[in-house]
Amino acid sequence: MTQPFRTGNMHPSLVWPDVSVHYKGDHLLFKTTEVLTVFSNALWQGGMATASHFVNWKVPLNYRSEDPADMMHSQVAAWGYPPDETVGLQTAAKITHASIAEDVGDKFRMICCATAGTRNGARAGRQRETFSAYRCGTINVFLLLDANMTPSAMVNGIVTATEAKTAALQDLNIREESGELATGTTTDAVVLAVSQRQEYGVPHQFAGAATTIGNAIGRLVYETVYEAVVTQGEA
Repeated sequence: MTQPFRTGNMHPSLVWPDVSVHYKGDHLLFKTTEVLTVFSNALWQGGMATASHFVNWKVPLNYRSEDPADMMHSQVAAWGYPPDETVGLQTAAKITHASIAEDVGDKFRMICCATAGTRNGARAGRQRETFSAYRCGTINVFLLLDANMTPSAMVNGIVTATEAKTAALQDLNIREESGELATGTTTDAVVLAVSQRQEYGVPHQFAGAATTIGNAIGRLVYETVYEAVVTQGEA
């Protein structure tokens, strides 16, 4: 694990030279030299998409917008990134404390980055006050994979990433408003982007915790979320 943006402005991937992560003051930019297949709950270009640019935009704690997706679109264009090839998230967490981990394994290379704040910790499955819309994301996880994965394996990877995030929060004893252990926050987001490189041959069909690729997803998400959360109060 590493937190490169506490002292620097750029992190070149150690395992996948086509990927770099840049600290731009008000946002993080993940840039790839090829277009990736993406599955996410991103604010801009969420769902299934294709992208070569991935943005994590730091917004104020009191941020409000009538149309946050349109605001995100306008900001992406203002930065000069191609809107139709950019996936965008927002966060109120410290992006300087983003944690990055990387791995190489069974027909994959993987880069994981997490930013995390836990002010609005929540436990899924409990009755609580709810809203038709809510503020921007708090724990944001980016997973960029050089691999070949089926659509169902990509969904499986999102599930594994979410389980790992929850495990990290529970091991850190993060509590929600009633005092129970939190499973996440009210506004988390996960981006999973895959090269779909055909040279790897038969695609990964599963990405659960007992598969080679799923185990790596779980480990890297756990490590980065843990580090991002435990250091969030540091300067």
